[in-house]
Formats: sequence, C-alpha cells, structure tokens
Amino acid sequence: MAVERATVLGRLVFILVIGLLIAAVPVSATASESWLKGAVRDNETQFDRQLTQSIATGLDPAKADQLMWRYSQVVAVQPRFFWQAPAVQHQQLVQLQQLQADLFASYQQSLAEQRDGFQRGLRQWDALLLEAAHGGVTTEDVSDTRTHFAAYAGTARTPNEFRNLGQVLAGQAAILTDRLSAYRSALTQVQVALQNARSILASAGQYPQLDLTAFRSALDSAQSDMGGAHSAQAFQPVQDRIQQTALAVQALLNSRSSAYSQLAAAQSVLGTAQSMGVAGNHAGVIGSLGAQLATASNQGTFDSIGSQLYQQQQALRNAIWQRENQVVAANVGAGKVIVISLSRQALTAYQNGTAVLTTLVATGRPALPTPPGVYNVFARMSGFYMVSPWPVGSPYWYPKSYVNFGLEFLGGGYFIHDAPWRSWYGPGSNLYNGTHGCVNVPYSPMLFLWNWAPIGTTVIVQY
Repeated sequence: MAVERATVLGRLVFILVIGLLIAAVPVSATASESWLKGAVRDNETQFDRQLTQSIATGLDPAKADQLMWRYSQVVAVQPRFFWQAPAVQHQQLVQLQQLQADLFASYQQSLAEQRDGFQRGLRQWDALLLEAAHGGVTTEDVSDTRTHFAAYAGTARTPNEFRNLGQVLAGQAAILTDRLSAYRSALTQVQVALQNARSILASAGQYPQLDLTAFRSALDSAQSDMGGAHSAQAFQPVQDRIQQTALAVQALLNSRSSAYSQLAAAQSVLGTAQSMGVAGNHAGVIGSLGAQLATASNQGTFDSIGSQLYQQQQALRNAIWQRENQVVAANVGAGKVIVISLSRQALTAYQNGTAVLTTLVATGRPALPTPPGVYNVFARMSGFYMVSPWPVGSPYWYPKSYVNFGLEFLGGGYFIHDAPWRSWYGPGSNLYNGTHGCVNVPYSPMLFLWNWAPIGTTVIVQY
C-alpha cells in the first residue's frame, strides 16, 4: 500500500515538472522575441539617424542612395509564421549592424575624397602662387589665403566642410588663373610685337644711309620696360610703343621704296621723251634727284624727293602727249590720205586736208624697213593669220600670228595692221623691236582706220 502511494506521488511530481517545463517554453520564446524586436527597432532608429546626419554633412549621394536601398530591403522582410519571427529578426539585426558599419566606411571614404581633393587644390594653388611670384604678377589680395586655408583644413571634420573649403579655394584659384592667363597672353603679344619690330628694323638696316638710331633706342627702352610690367594692363603701353616704332620704321621703308619707284618711272618716261625729242632739261633734274635719293636718310626727305620725281613725270608725260597728238605734216589734197612718218613713228589720217586721227606706230626694223613712197590701199583683210615667209632658223622668222584688221598698200605683204602681241609703239620701237616692213598700229586706232579707209585710200610713207 505504501509502495503504491509512493509510486503515485512520484508520477504526480513528474507530471508537474513536465507541465512546468512545457509552460516555461512559450514564456521564454515570448521574452526572446520581445528583446529582438526592441534591438531591431533601436538599430533601425540609430541607422536612420546616422544616415540622415551623414547625408547632411556630405556623404556621397550615390553611396547614400545605395545604403538607403539596402536599408529598405532589410526592413521590408516580414516572417510568414509566428515561429519564424526570432530567426527573421535576428537576421535583420545582423544586417542592420552591417549597414551601420558600411555607413561608417562610406562616410570615411567621402571624407577622405573631399580632403584629398582639397589638398590637390591647395597644391595647385601653391604652384599658381609660385608662377605669379616668378612673373611678378600681383598677388597682394590673395597671397595670405594659403595660411588661412591650411588653418581651416585643420579644423574641418566633415566632407561638406572640405568641399566648401575647396570651392572657396577654386574661386580664388580661378581669379589668379585668369590673371596669370592674361599676363601670359600679354607677355606673348608684346614679345611677338618686339620680334616683329626688330625684324623690320633689321630690314631697314641693310640700307646704311638710313638714320635708325632713334628707332633702336625706342625698342631698347621698351624691352627694358617689359621687365617692370606685372600685369596685362602694364604691358599695353609698352606694346603700343613697340607697335608705333614698328609702324614708323615700316613707313620709312615704304617712303624709300615709293621714292625709288618714282625714280624708275621718271627715268622710263624720260627715255621715251628723249626718243621723241621732248625731254628738255628734265634729264638734269631727274639725275640730281636720283643723286639726292642715294643719300636720303629719313622719311621726310624720301617723301619730298618722291613728290618732285612725280612732278617731273607729269611734265614729261604732258610733253609726250602733245608730241603724240601732233599731226604728221604733209601736203595733202582732197579725199582720204594716210601719212606715216618713219622718223616720228607716227601716223596721221587726213580727210579733205583735215587731220581726223593721229597715233604712234611701229614700222620696219633697220634690216627690213618700211619703204618710203606714195601708195594706195588695194586690199582689206580681217581675222587672218600672218605666216612667216622666212624658214625656221632665220633671224627673220616669226611664228604664225593672228591679226584683226589689215590694209595692204604695197605688194609683197606690206600691211597697215594691228599687232596683238605688241606693247611698244612710237620712237625707237622700230629700232629695237621693229616689224618686217609692215606698219603696226594699236588696236583702237586700227579699228578706226579699218572702218574709215576704203580701197584706193592714198598712203604716204615719208621720213
């Protein structure tokens, strides 16, 4: 009986223990789930606060977006069954702690990037200051900022603080960069201007009679003043002086060239006038001016001599014009008569004793002269070629030559005709570039003669 009671009592105790153990399981699970929920919530709050603060103080936006996306993925996970909650919350807690560690690492990376960027800008700033110092470029308004920037950098703690410092430094660097760029550009321009002026002066130096002392002194003075110019504005007056000097030297050379051109033109016109016997005393005057020109040393003298030579040309041209328009005198009667002067190399057309045309011409060369005499036009031709009767190799051979208008007055091919290949008419043209016996007439006078002279027109060739 006692044994049975003991057995029953043991069983009751066992059942009671088992019941207590079964009851303790949900209580423990509930307590564990509650703790995990609190830990997850605390970590979420802490991460959200830290991320917000990090963004506000300069976390890289791309990194912030990535962390935010990962955070949203973590908090979006929910258990499907109540008994899965502890495992899910435990995983969320681990992931949130990893996010916090990654947030810290990303923030430190952003901080390092901004700090390094600022340090690079500071080194570039130092290089700009050094270049400015070597060039003497003004830096009074920016030279002390290097110390200030270094001091500010020592107190900076966030990416935004370094970024802001970098932006201020970039602004100062832009000012100094623009100033240096303008300085370099101005320096280059004044150096090019000086080189150009020196080159022009060297060209003038080939004429030893020119007085270039003042020009050399002006360029030497300008080159010396370049060393004291420390800004684009300071270079401008130096460059202006150099350019003015270069223009003055070039003007001297231009005046000299113009005066010598006038001398050559005057001598050419003089030769024509002498061949026509209308030179007068102009040869002596032109010779004297030429001698003065050889010793001229300044622009005023060149301009004066050039002007006098031009006046001589005009006087000679007027004398030549008067002689060219002086009719060839002849005793002609009624009708149409063409009179050719071999001595004057001129032609006059008369109608009923009145001159209607006078022009210079070119007649036969000494070896093949135009024969003097009285003739009549017996053939009129237009648009034809003259073919040499002399063979190739003969000194008288000439290539096939086109002629617009021709009046034949003597058998054997003696024509009065235009000569498209010729540019020289008048006295001397027959001696050095004469025809083969024909009479060459400029195009316009020949056009008049062609329309004016019929078959039978009298042609008088005289000395």
